[in-house]
Amino acid sequence: MPDAVAFDARYPLDRRSWVPVLTHGGVTERVGLREVFLRAHHFRGLAVASPAAASGLLRVLCAIAARVTELDQADEVGDWLDRRYELLAAEGGFVPEKVDGYFDRYAEGLRLYDHKRPFLQDARLAQECAASSGINKLVLGRPSGNNQVFFGHFTDDTPVPLSSDEAVLHLLAQLYYGASGQCTPRTVNGQRFGNTMAGPLRRVLSYHPLGRNLYESLLLGIPDPQAWPSRSSSVDDVCPWEDEAPLAALTPAHPAAGPMTMLTAQHQHAVLLKPSPDGTSAVDATITWALRANRPPIRDPYLIWDEAKDGTVYPRRADAKRALWRDLDGLILQDRGDKGRRPLIFEGLTGGQIPEKVFQHLRVVAHGFDQDGQTRDRTHFTAVTPPLCALLASAGSPDDSRLALGVKEGRQAAEQAAWRLETALRSAWRAYTMPFGDDRPGRRSKEDKTGGPWPEAALAAYWSAAEERFWELLDQQDFTTAVSSFGRIALDVFDTTTAAAASQPRGAKAREGARGLIRSLLVARS
Repeated sequence: MPDAVAFDARYPLDRRSWVPVLTHGGVTERVGLREVFLRAHHFRGLAVASPAAASGLLRVLCAIAARVTELDQADEVGDWLDRRYELLAAEGGFVPEKVDGYFDRYAEGLRLYDHKRPFLQDARLAQECAASSGINKLVLGRPSGNNQVFFGHFTDDTPVPLSSDEAVLHLLAQLYYGASGQCTPRTVNGQRFGNTMAGPLRRVLSYHPLGRNLYESLLLGIPDPQAWPSRSSSVDDVCPWEDEAPLAALTPAHPAAGPMTMLTAQHQHAVLLKPSPDGTSAVDATITWALRANRPPIRDPYLIWDEAKDGTVYPRRADAKRALWRDLDGLILQDRGDKGRRPLIFEGLTGGQIPEKVFQHLRVVAHGFDQDGQTRDRTHFTAVTPPLCALLASAGSPDDSRLALGVKEGRQAAEQAAWRLETALRSAWRAYTMPFGDDRPGRRSKEDKTGGPWPEAALAAYWSAAEERFWELLDQQDFTTAVSSFGRIALDVFDTTTAAAASQPRGAKAREGARGLIRSLLVARS
């Protein structure tokens, strides 16, 4: 790396080492964006610790991959699939001349610290915001302002700078998953506002294809033309770092003009980082509103879409208590039977549309951030599926495979057993603890409405065992015994949970009175 780049205080993201990647030898390295693409076929994948940052970074990288391969130009689905097939079959990585050409062309927009066009930031905030937000505000999970300290001892009185390589990742997480509500006030054309909308991915689950290496993962992660918003003749489909014109803050945003704006230009926040004199760290940040109205809705290609009773379509929420396998049928089924849709990215990932050696190793990574709609960040998580080739329908097949339908039946059986386990334990707890004078029909103690301590502990044990059993049934490619299998797990957990109480006559009676609700699953038709 040339010395001029190594000490460039503007921190050029195409050459400075900030993207964490995992080599095939299991070693984590940090490389610049240019090297990510030049050596993508030599990396196993990304090694970003924050799921929110990983989710945002994948969208940025897939957009650049589409530009470098010119897959953003093929509007016909057949031509697009043929071109991607050739790229995946080649295995040689991205064409170096195309990679260098792209980063040379857009180098000015790829500097983290720049007085005119800082990467994914708005330089105008230096004049439009009277105060900064503080570096703690940039990091999701860090306390800031008057919030109490829970997960780390950070206060605004003694701010801890972020190294520039970490600051980029937190910038991405903030733009995609940032909170709604009060923010640092910003004044534009005499109009001052101090509130903002939530980031486009706040509190949702994002699913991304995984190949054998980063090259395959990025190609598989580019949405095909069926997932693109309608092309606009009046608005250019460009990424923010490709666009010299700043966002018009008081003007309603245009709908996404194509795949590039769909992936990289949906943020609602405006951010500006303040660097240290040598550009090695970010010492302050301003986070405020970017637009005064929500952007026109789009169907993000990496999300599972569910449908409410009133017909409203919404993305599936991230829930740290819900394991990935319970969403597996939502990923693979073409016809879910509930008007919901699997992620659009899967429409082009069935057998025949990608080379067989790639298809046989296709997996999915899920990045989730359990949040509320405004400011509370609970926890984030990442999970990876085993290869899904046996579950995805062959190209041209209008029907889901028997095994894919079995996955849905298995998930439903597991959830049915969990419901019966919880219901039975609540009933047994009430019968066991109810005062003798209140055990007549219709009498129930207010304190017993929650069902006591049994359900929470039991469900934790049940779901852990149920997940293991689910993957066993998938390996066997047979879900015909799913109802009784999960019923047996639920019954074992029920018996273990109530064992101590069953040593007393009243406890034994309460246990046996509720046990039948679960036991009936063992004789149910699977």
